[in-house]
Amino acid sequence: MNSSMSLGTVLVVGGCGNLGRRLVDDILERQLAVELSVLDLTVEPKRNPRTSYHVCDITNKGQVLAFLKRIRPQVIFHTASPPPTINDMELHLRVNVTGTQNLVECARAIGCVKAFVYTSTASVIHDANGDLIDGDETCPLVFLPKQKEVYSHTKALAEQIVLASNERGKMLTVCIRPSSIFGENDTTQVRNLIESAAAGKLRVQIGDGKNLFDFTYVGNVVDAEILAAQRLVKQTSSNREEIPIAEKIDGEAFTVTNDEHVLFWEYLRSLAAAAGYPVDTSKVWILPTNFAIAIAIIVEWFVWMISFGHRRPGITRVAIKYSSMTRTYNIDKIKERLGYRPRVGMEEGIYRTGQSFHIDREQLKKQL
Repeated sequence: MNSSMSLGTVLVVGGCGNLGRRLVDDILERQLAVELSVLDLTVEPKRNPRTSYHVCDITNKGQVLAFLKRIRPQVIFHTASPPPTINDMELHLRVNVTGTQNLVECARAIGCVKAFVYTSTASVIHDANGDLIDGDETCPLVFLPKQKEVYSHTKALAEQIVLASNERGKMLTVCIRPSSIFGENDTTQVRNLIESAAAGKLRVQIGDGKNLFDFTYVGNVVDAEILAAQRLVKQTSSNREEIPIAEKIDGEAFTVTNDEHVLFWEYLRSLAAAAGYPVDTSKVWILPTNFAIAIAIIVEWFVWMISFGHRRPGITRVAIKYSSMTRTYNIDKIKERLGYRPRVGMEEGIYRTGQSFHIDREQLKKQL
């Protein structure tokens, strides 16, 4: 695939989020769009002067349709979603499911959208409970009640909507499934990790630390999404029968990782060290997983009772299981079908990410 192939007029939904902002910057830097627009709930703090920003609530179908009719994009990247750390079923259903349904239906209605790239998650095939070893796209989607995370449940529902909307000769769709995105200035999971390291919480380890995990540097996710969009645009502008079967990607999902299985706790400590908070492994306390889960159960019930079910505790059974489970993926499909290769390795990605979090020590102490 020609890395400089133009995508035409492009819309990034959620373009002010961590992934969306990086996607916008890369598209502009590589001059891949004739015109680039960003749609988000709030846009003022994160403007890029080379694109246009628009406030729109994707859960309001009327707003979405009016907006798309006005800008008429040829390619849509949908990256908007509440953070996975928010355990709010209603919110996730509203944004991830209803919002995605609105975008897809309105995109088809205006008739000019060639490609729709949806940012899903690799966790749609994992129940957030047991180990997953080399999972791939042949694994079935996991829904509630087997699925333990509402975020992953709603992402799986959204995937079904997006892929079912694929229509050859009209709008082509694809889903990209990153596994645990990390990168510079991530304001959710990475920032929480760095703050935990600053507070000395990484001196406690759950389990024996031998569990492997797959992570994905944000720049590599952007590469995968652009590759997918370019391939879809190529399919719409070519005689589809002349395209080799191995290059047809519409209506399919692709898992993306850094293609490096790493030890979960080693990743956490490496990221903390890169941010200036090294952990002395000789002084780490190791808690058996079952003991940590028992503590989490007590904490969950206590917080539930005092908040009448409205708050999520800092320690949960799901979080404990994540920190002690093995979760790895096989990404042969995206490598073979899209030619994806991670440009930034884990070591370099961790260094870049950590360096972006050299937070003022006094300010951080006040937050803690």
